[in-house]
Amino acid sequence: MGPPPCVRVDARENEKQESTSIVIEEHLRLLLSVQEVDEAIAEARVKQKRLPEKVATERAGFEEAEARLNEAKEAIDGHEKVKREKEAELSEHEEHLKRLKSHLKEITNTREYQAYIQEMDGIQRNVGKLEEEILDILAEIETVDESMDALTAGFEEHRGVYEAERAKVDVDLAKLEKQIKANTALKEKRCGQVDTTLMRRYDRIAMSMRRPVVPVQAGGCTGCNMSVPPQLVSEVKRGKGVHQCPHCHRLLYVPEVPAESAAK
Repeated sequence: MGPPPCVRVDARENEKQESTSIVIEEHLRLLLSVQEVDEAIAEARVKQKRLPEKVATERAGFEEAEARLNEAKEAIDGHEKVKREKEAELSEHEEHLKRLKSHLKEITNTREYQAYIQEMDGIQRNVGKLEEEILDILAEIETVDESMDALTAGFEEHRGVYEAERAKVDVDLAKLEKQIKANTALKEKRCGQVDTTLMRRYDRIAMSMRRPVVPVQAGGCTGCNMSVPPQLVSEVKRGKGVHQCPHCHRLLYVPEVPAESAAK
């Protein structure tokens, strides 16, 4: 004689509940695998944003060294230009002075002779002044030129460090991009294994916050750290449906307890 009908019904109900719980656990496990890939993609994107900051410091030092070197070059170019102008003016005065001296021999009038002498004296003073100014410019050029070796060495050093760091960052960025593409493909594959309705719920939560699926621990949601009603915790543990935190609306699950902890 078999068990009473009510017992058979209870047994079937228990089997049904256990089957439902297993299915829900499987769906949550798949969602967690999707979330794991999402976390890897998010972490890679954060690194992508931070990596250029490492280059920025070296680039600033390189640009500053380059600016100092260019400033010195421009200073030398400016002095050279002024020197050429002064030399051209000096040459004109010297030519004029030669012409006056050659005409001086032909002058017989005393007053005209005195006028030539005065003009020659004035030109001679201008010549002396121009020669002093040219010497000053040459001294300034020499001073700047003496610093060029140090400025050039500093520029080359900063450029080497900057280019090496930039090359390293470019390699790291390429690796991260490759990881992101691989993880994106992996996510698409895993998403195809998740229940469509549940996947939509996950995506809606993921639009506003990270980690849409979080464990319940010590009676609270580990996503928002708020307490969860005991009845809801109990239902999550029994695997009765997929439940959300009443505060942050994340999907909840109970983490597996290691065998050693369970025994204790």
